[in-house]
Amino acid sequence: MAITEFLLFVLTATLGGMFLCGANDLITIFVAPECFSLCSYLLSGYTKKDVRSNEATTKYLLMGGASSSILVHGFSWLYGSSGGEIELQEIVNGLINTQMYNSPGISIALIFITVGIGFKLSLAPSHQWTPDVYEGVRFVR
Repeated sequence: MAITEFLLFVLTATLGGMFLCGANDLITIFVAPECFSLCSYLLSGYTKKDVRSNEATTKYLLMGGASSSILVHGFSWLYGSSGGEIELQEIVNGLINTQMYNSPGISIALIFITVGIGFKLSLAPSHQWTPDVYEGVRFVR
């Protein structure tokens, strides 16, 4: 196995985590974990000849794609409810100025964002896929 690819994936995942630490708008909050997640998907399929690794990678990629779409849907509800703002402080100001902080749209947005992050972090009750991925990844064992 090529060590260069492995180190590139690990460094790119680290870069995504570093960008997430300094995120203050919705775009960066979405793109930074996706950078981290895509590298995690690639690292889980690093042993290409192992059938269980391929199955784990496919399952991880599909669940990650579903969670990303749910997260973006929540962000779009938040973006629309705040009056078209992407920075976090401007979103809060927009919600307070328009008195939309008690609206059902904000509740829907927070539910979608929580579910999307819950799937990405494999929190209960959306954690059923995690043992299959851990079982299929060869270098974790």
